[in-house]
Amino acid sequence: MYQYAEVIIDLVSNAVDRPFHYRIPPEMQGEIKPGMRVSIPLGHRNYQGYILRLLEETDIDPLRDISAILDPVPLFTREQLALAHWLSIRFYCRLIDALHAMVPASFRKGKRPGDVKLIELAAGAFEADLKRAPSQKKVIDLLQQKGALERSELIRLGTNNQAIRSLEKKGLVRTVSYSPGYMEEKKEDKELPILNKPHHLREEQAICFDQVRDALDSLKAKKMLLHGITASGKTEIYLQSIACCLDKDRTAMIMVPEIALTPQMIDHFEGRFPGCVAVLHSRLSVAEKNRQWHMILSGKARVVLGARSAVFAPLHNLGLIIIDEEHETTYKQEEAPRYHTRDVAWWRARFNRAVLLLGSATPALESYYQALEGDSLLLNMKERVTPIQLPPVTVVDMRQELKEKHRLIFSRLLLEELKGVIERDEQALLFINRRGFAGFVLCRECGHVVRCPSCDVSLTLHSDRQVMCCHYCAHESAVPVTCPACRGTKIRYFSAGTQRVEEEVKKLYPQVPLIRMDRDTTASRQAHSQYYRQFREHRANILIGTQMIAKGFDFPDVTLVGVVAADTTLNLPDFRAPERTFQLLTQVAGRTSRGPLGGKVIVQTYHPTHHSILTAADHDYLAFYEAELESRRQLAYPPFSDLIRFLFSSPDEEAVFEAAGWFTNLLEPAAGEADILGPAPASLYRIKDHYRVQTILKGQKLSRLAPGIRKVIREYHNRKTPRPVRLAVDFNPQVVL
Repeated sequence: MYQYAEVIIDLVSNAVDRPFHYRIPPEMQGEIKPGMRVSIPLGHRNYQGYILRLLEETDIDPLRDISAILDPVPLFTREQLALAHWLSIRFYCRLIDALHAMVPASFRKGKRPGDVKLIELAAGAFEADLKRAPSQKKVIDLLQQKGALERSELIRLGTNNQAIRSLEKKGLVRTVSYSPGYMEEKKEDKELPILNKPHHLREEQAICFDQVRDALDSLKAKKMLLHGITASGKTEIYLQSIACCLDKDRTAMIMVPEIALTPQMIDHFEGRFPGCVAVLHSRLSVAEKNRQWHMILSGKARVVLGARSAVFAPLHNLGLIIIDEEHETTYKQEEAPRYHTRDVAWWRARFNRAVLLLGSATPALESYYQALEGDSLLLNMKERVTPIQLPPVTVVDMRQELKEKHRLIFSRLLLEELKGVIERDEQALLFINRRGFAGFVLCRECGHVVRCPSCDVSLTLHSDRQVMCCHYCAHESAVPVTCPACRGTKIRYFSAGTQRVEEEVKKLYPQVPLIRMDRDTTASRQAHSQYYRQFREHRANILIGTQMIAKGFDFPDVTLVGVVAADTTLNLPDFRAPERTFQLLTQVAGRTSRGPLGGKVIVQTYHPTHHSILTAADHDYLAFYEAELESRRQLAYPPFSDLIRFLFSSPDEEAVFEAAGWFTNLLEPAAGEADILGPAPASLYRIKDHYRVQTILKGQKLSRLAPGIRKVIREYHNRKTPRPVRLAVDFNPQVVL
């Protein structure tokens, strides 16, 4: 009988970032299990903790007793506890941070899913005359077709809250509370039809699917990279692979990089696997997230679809993990634990003897290099499933436009093509990877740029609210009429954003309906779904947006893609800038030529000869890969090395440099043959009134140095100083600004 327990205390503090031993009282022996929440004494107070292990003996004496069991069942599974331990070592984070990442915050507070409120039809709903209220009739039709639904689900399906409230006032619909499992039980009672039938696979698709199926049959952990050009049919391979996995009585998960993609993916997956798909992403309400987790834990949901954090979904008997658009930087968590979804997914695949399938038209250099080196299996699809092949791309030199006295943000060619799209009642995407009206505001008399008082960045003009805004700390100030430095009046706005593009299009075509998608317009929970459906239903001719519109969307009527400024990402002080530029251009170009009307792409740039732009225009991934790989080889950057970034920040500038220097000196013996770069000011030197200094460790297989590095980090945290400086450690960072 186990008499002792190893417990991690639920406090985010370096002082308690280690297991503590407690005695299990006789009345609790046999009831306590690893993963349970318990109450334990520490000092003069009781805290919540989690059982990590049960022990028959311990060298520590004396021990205090566990005070109480807080849950009848474990909160964490054996797999999650092992994964948390690995996360804390691999990504240099506290163990409690790793555990917090795995379950909803409300679960850690002891809450479980409450009743689900559903909208259902009332008596007389079928006889009501709603010919003059089409939005209300749509609500009635959906409820008649699908049965009782949550309000958020009705809105996601294209209705609106006003129509639902009007029906409630008329007594035609009502809100009823049900237990969390009601919807799943109802779906079991009545088998739902498959709305999205499997498609016949082309030869290339069939070859790739056969290899995925063979990998699933082997019951061994395997990593595969599916490199397929845009519109080559990757989603159909995902769907049929998941169906194969479910047939073997195993579960599956698929991750997408942007929340904006989930409405479209939900349609695909719920249509193919009705009643057994759970959706996880950060825009869900607490109640909805709890309900989705209840579906997974109960086994009702056998397929999980979601963004980055969905990789921790507690699926049982996991057989297949799919990461769509695997190259995206959004798969990297920027707060502790600073994990990459690819790494966590591969750990879970090895633990469960599952298949990890990475898919992209523009794979990350690291992923493609590993596939060519034999660390994963490379699957290729070089042809589209549609009769229309990849669209022609025209690169416009904006320097020449200026020389010829054309000063609009749209080139003459883009204006001509946009006019044709509108006349033919087709659709166009205008892409610019910067929100706001202008990237910065400058005085032409003295050169002063209006900057954030708390961050080392220029303020962005937002014309809809007439404010200057910082995108890092949210500081706002009035738009200057005169220069704050010289009192001059020649104020000029430079570097367009999505608002500026929207304004210019409205000036040219005031009667043409358009949609703008960026972080400002999609702040509400249902915004992504609503905008997606509006554009899909051709209620707008032009979609303007940032990178959230650049991948995954399938709009057959889009015949023109205009990249307003291809240089936005190219000029960032980051060695991955050319790769991100190539990926964005290739992905956004793939949004057209998906229907019988075909399409074309126009790329505006001030760097028309850069290899990332030229190879993207030629749709030539291999040419870009070879050129960029050689550059990385010469500089010994990933995939030829690992990086660990140590970022120091504090409001005290002198203290930051002193702390970074002290740490870097201590790091030298632990670094071995790895190179130490810094300490040096970060590219974004001041953010939210905190100065930022970084040291970067660069070398091969740095994970082998983890024990020595962790010792240095512990010494740093134990260091007593009157001016504390925060340290953030990032293993293989995706952004080093």
